[in-house]
Amino acid sequence: MRSSPCFLLGCIGLAFAGLPAGAQGLPSLPSGLAPVLLEEFIEVKPDGMFTYARFRFVAPEIGQSGAQDYEALVEDFMMLCQDYAVPRLVGNPEHIDRVIISYADRALEFGVSDADATQYFEQFTLQNDICIWEQF
Repeated sequence: MRSSPCFLLGCIGLAFAGLPAGAQGLPSLPSGLAPVLLEEFIEVKPDGMFTYARFRFVAPEIGQSGAQDYEALVEDFMMLCQDYAVPRLVGNPEHIDRVIISYADRALEFGVSDADATQYFEQFTLQNDICIWEQF
């Protein structure tokens, strides 16, 4: 379970949720997708080790037949981290250790799984306002 849903970015994110990509200030992505921001929030892990900034997007196209595969979306994640998430985190009073960018083909409640949903996640370490991909 995450901390307060409006902790820092949560309330800001709700103001943008459901708007077209251009209205959210999203960069044009290499894949050509125009995802919609579902939510963004800060999450302090229960063990206190890392603080995460999560940016969750809906891109229905990823769940459709003939959709681009994950490899075609990799550059999107880096761009969303560096060109979208990092500027939104500048001046944040909370030290952010990791940024998580996720795509889902439908809006899902955070933490709820759906076997029919297509979802992709990428994690980045944030150092000096630079996103460093954490390859698993």
